[in-house]
Amino acid sequence: MAKELGFKQGAYKEAVDYFRQKINLPTKRWNDLEGAMHTRAFVVAGAMREDILLDFRSAVERAITNGDSLQDFRNNFYDIAKKWRAADPSFDAKMEKPKYGAWRSKVIYQTNMVTAAAAAQERQARAMPDVFTHAKYICQMLPGSREEHKAWNGIVLPLNDPWWEKHSPPNGFGCLCEKEFISKYEMDRGDEKETVRTKENKLDPNDTANIGANWDYSIASADMGAYMTKAQREELKKRKNDWVEIELNGKTSSSPKDNTPLPVIENKKFAPDKSITKENFTDKMSEAIGLPKGKDAKVSIPFENQKTGFHYETIIKREHIEDFVNHITDGKRANQHRERLLPMFLETLKNPAEIRVQYLKSTGTNKRAIRTAFYNRFKVDGEEFTIEVIANSGIFEGFTIWTGYKDSSTARKGKCIFRKF
Repeated sequence: MAKELGFKQGAYKEAVDYFRQKINLPTKRWNDLEGAMHTRAFVVAGAMREDILLDFRSAVERAITNGDSLQDFRNNFYDIAKKWRAADPSFDAKMEKPKYGAWRSKVIYQTNMVTAAAAAQERQARAMPDVFTHAKYICQMLPGSREEHKAWNGIVLPLNDPWWEKHSPPNGFGCLCEKEFISKYEMDRGDEKETVRTKENKLDPNDTANIGANWDYSIASADMGAYMTKAQREELKKRKNDWVEIELNGKTSSSPKDNTPLPVIENKKFAPDKSITKENFTDKMSEAIGLPKGKDAKVSIPFENQKTGFHYETIIKREHIEDFVNHITDGKRANQHRERLLPMFLETLKNPAEIRVQYLKSTGTNKRAIRTAFYNRFKVDGEEFTIEVIANSGIFEGFTIWTGYKDSSTARKGKCIFRKF
């Protein structure tokens, strides 16, 4: 009996929220992205055109939000595939093969649905740490279930057991295994018993032989960070920089270097605005981006290129602006008057010449992030400014300014995903 993957409409708010925080990334192959980075990026292997990727994203989001069935998604898939086939001869050739379209549509649908469901359940459990303390591995025991996964069925371990870091389901393409969360009350009552490690059943956290390639990660840790004790969290706070760039196939997203110069924007309307001060910066910026009043107010700044269909949303809250202006006007920076460069910052956020991404990992928590940088180069009254606006997984962090033109091999880092020059 096939497992029903469709969500009931509105049943999984956390699944919708999880999916919506992803950014679109064009990829050539299914393994172009490290497995855990899929918690931060939406990809369809081979879909290099942004408009096609955006169409697929809309179809998947509709399936998660409205509870579309595989057949509903498949109908959308074939409509999108027509555009893809016209633009890509290699994909057109694949679609000529019998059953390829049915197989490919199922992979896209199933992969996104089961991972969104798993992320939603992890978020729900993480929100109640005093309630849920353990989890049980559930294999559906279907005819097509992997024998190795059947052997894990019924394993019960604490949520912070390292085994879950690489064995949390799903564990491969087509895997329908689940993680059932167990409350402290159920454990205390004896409804479930914790699995005891033996010589025959070591449950080695690092034994990934029976996990699909690129699936050996915990969605929970990549999305929210690993389960940590209070002492561990306090220790982590002491680290100055916990994030490192991820290598894939021996390379990071910053290699090879790209030294293509940014085009120069010469326009006096972007000149430093002396009327902007530390005291009025937050109000000026809030007004410019349409940020509503209120402590928890936020606004989503869209960037979209009509030619390619590339779309990216940057979320900015008032607290982000307040933290940022305090940073750029603190100590030695106060005399640099960076707050006056707000016109350049806004132009770079809304109309960048280039966008780059870096894939990052927290060494302390295993959490993943995609650092997105928007770039522009300005020249006003003979002085040059290179502006870098930074967002971390879609959340605004701030901007960096280089006076004069700094060599792009060090100033601009990451994989270029958009360029208009």
